[in-house]
Amino acid sequence: MRVFAVFCSGLFALSLSFASAAVAQESIVIATVNDRPVTSFDVDQRIKLLQLLGQKSGFDRKKLANDVINDWVKINEAQTYKIDPTDKEIDERLGGMAKNLKTDLTGLEGKLAAQGISLSSMRRYVAAQMSFNRLLSAKYKAKVEVDAKAVDSKYAQVTNEIKGKVAKIEADPRRKPVKVISLIQIDFPVDGNDPQLFQSRAIEVGQYIQKFEGCGSARAAASGIFNVKVGKIIEADAMKLPGPLKSMLEAKGVGRAVGPVRGPKGVQAIGFCGTRTITPPPIKYQLPTRQQIENMAMNDQYDKLEAKYVAIMRKSSVIEYKDQSYVQ
Repeated sequence: MRVFAVFCSGLFALSLSFASAAVAQESIVIATVNDRPVTSFDVDQRIKLLQLLGQKSGFDRKKLANDVINDWVKINEAQTYKIDPTDKEIDERLGGMAKNLKTDLTGLEGKLAAQGISLSSMRRYVAAQMSFNRLLSAKYKAKVEVDAKAVDSKYAQVTNEIKGKVAKIEADPRRKPVKVISLIQIDFPVDGNDPQLFQSRAIEVGQYIQKFEGCGSARAAASGIFNVKVGKIIEADAMKLPGPLKSMLEAKGVGRAVGPVRGPKGVQAIGFCGTRTITPPPIKYQLPTRQQIENMAMNDQYDKLEAKYVAIMRKSSVIEYKDQSYVQ
């Protein structure tokens, strides 16, 4: 049934990295179900079990306490109709889980203990689900089933929604291919504001440009020229470059330099190293299978039947809350 498949997948996905420690804590009786106690320890155990199944947060102790109460309600009801699972049947179910994990009952008990979960808590959880499944079939004559056409419709809806969201993201202007231009900046510093110094440096820029034979030669081209600062190759969005500079670079071509260009501390030459287009990688996503959608629908149907019939069974059980804050 649903819960057992979820439990197995949860164990497979679990990284057994939590620290294991046996911490003795005071256990307080929250309620009794036909004189069977439900304690704060039972709620702690249910939280650890849900963590084992993959839930990380959002634990409501009131809801979880009533889930444990409902476990006893299911077990008591099944016992009344003499369809409750035997210890052997529970062992067989746990053995199947252990086999899926490539271990045995002893190994499964060790894995549970490593997460602070007692085997008795796990046995009660399994017994409750087995009991309810039998009650659902034998007493209530209810079947967990969904209409195939409804599944097909839901599958189409879900896949279309996912594809639509992906298409919307892909259409974002920020994901369009971007042409970038690789540049290198060569600075010829000028001290002061003497026009003759600027003129002299501008002549040196012209000499430099003649010797420039590609960005790999940027430093070599500066040989014999005083105080030249060769920067690192940078990439600039072609759309954001000043129009005049872009036109000059395109006119010269890759491997050439342009200048002189007035800079903040002197004059500059700009080397044109190359261009490339950056295309964002396609968005990776995985569509659910039809079987997964059907399983989701089956689980929803199961949950509705469970809520309906457990509410009925609770009326015939003697439930006494010792802590009124847990009253459902």
